[in-house]
Amino acid sequence: MWTDATIKVLVVGAGRTCGPFVAALREIPGVELAGLLDPRSEPSSLTLSRELKLPLVAALNDLAEAEGLHLIVDASGDERTSRSLEEARPAGAVILSGAGARLVRLLALDAQQGNACCTRLMAAGRDPALRAGAGGRMVGKSPGIRAVAELIERVAPTPTTVLLLGETGVGKDLAARSIHQTSPLRHKPFVPVNCTAFTANLMESELFGYRKGAFTGAECDRPGLLEEADGGTLFLDEIGDMSRELQAKLLRFLQTGEVRRVGDTVTRTVRVRVIAATNRDLDGAVESDAFRRDLFYRFNAFTITLPPLRERAEDLPYLAYHFVTKAEAKLNKKIAGIDEDALGLMQAYRWPGNVRELENVIERAAILCRDGFIRSADLAIAPVRGNGQGMAVQVPVAEDGPEALDDSYAERRSRIMTNFERKELERFLRQAEGNVSEAARLSGIPRRTLYRKMKRLGL
Repeated sequence: MWTDATIKVLVVGAGRTCGPFVAALREIPGVELAGLLDPRSEPSSLTLSRELKLPLVAALNDLAEAEGLHLIVDASGDERTSRSLEEARPAGAVILSGAGARLVRLLALDAQQGNACCTRLMAAGRDPALRAGAGGRMVGKSPGIRAVAELIERVAPTPTTVLLLGETGVGKDLAARSIHQTSPLRHKPFVPVNCTAFTANLMESELFGYRKGAFTGAECDRPGLLEEADGGTLFLDEIGDMSRELQAKLLRFLQTGEVRRVGDTVTRTVRVRVIAATNRDLDGAVESDAFRRDLFYRFNAFTITLPPLRERAEDLPYLAYHFVTKAEAKLNKKIAGIDEDALGLMQAYRWPGNVRELENVIERAAILCRDGFIRSADLAIAPVRGNGQGMAVQVPVAEDGPEALDDSYAERRSRIMTNFERKELERFLRQAEGNVSEAARLSGIPRRTLYRKMKRLGL
């Protein structure tokens, strides 16, 4: 097919003026650069040829020996050079100069810009959070989340490999996306992959790609995720569950940057920033020989541990209203707010599923609420019998039938919620040194509501 044809192009001119044009030509499919011809042999031409690894031709007489040359683009702007090119033109080659050369130059630069836009669009298309405009922003003002945000800000501009630790659902994927979005690679691909989603063999072909015929079903050559993420960021989630064999191949890639597709003999070099995440105890996995020690040291260069939601209760109002906004956009439904009792119930809950569970609870409540306000009855959470997953309320045994049990539960719940609310408000007031406006800002509670609560609790 004509789409598989290759056009061999030689550019004539100095490196200082032809640099962007030559770089743009390299990115056009079907174009092969034969080199740069500069009769004046300017230092900028030598620098450009070294940077782009292109042959540098200094003598016009050498053109006669050029084989398979299809097109010569004269960007020198020198009439004497143009006349000399006509005399030394190889058989079958076409020379473009003047307006023709300028047109090719403009088309190449426009194609380069279009490719850059397509790359950003593809990166956004792969990442639903980018399409939603989340931008990888960490929500909250607790000391723990502020420390995480500071570490992200410091490591993002560097190419250092990062290891994210924390329980399931704490937002390790969001932290990885935040690192990417605040790094110089923000306009390059962000490729997430879950290491538990594939078997060991499938995971290798997904990461490194494969050659046609490498195994049953490999009907064509396919690049892997490492090649797809070239120039950008690869996020390896649940890396603690990766097989030992694949760990060795990943370690070699981190050391060399080289990728070899399954069944292929060609080695390709890519530049990828790798971020890994796990909820496992990697120290224990290393001791039990389930995780390679050398790979652990490679990832352990920079570690960020994300706190569970139960340790950042002051962030819950911010997170709740953030997820309410997301639910409004997803469900196309207006949510006026969250009832005080519902917010108190959420703050008392232990959240074993962390932020991910909170998001799901808010979305369900947004579906169920009828008057635009999320209330306690809309929340899919409830106190449990002291197993550490909820409020740890000991439910008494009823002696006078179901009604007595309900009354006892309601009284105990009200007492626990009141005590919890009093302690939380006292803590925020201490942090604000008695300034009610500052306490309202820290707690995320409107100032009028805070005054009513203080009056009701006698604060």
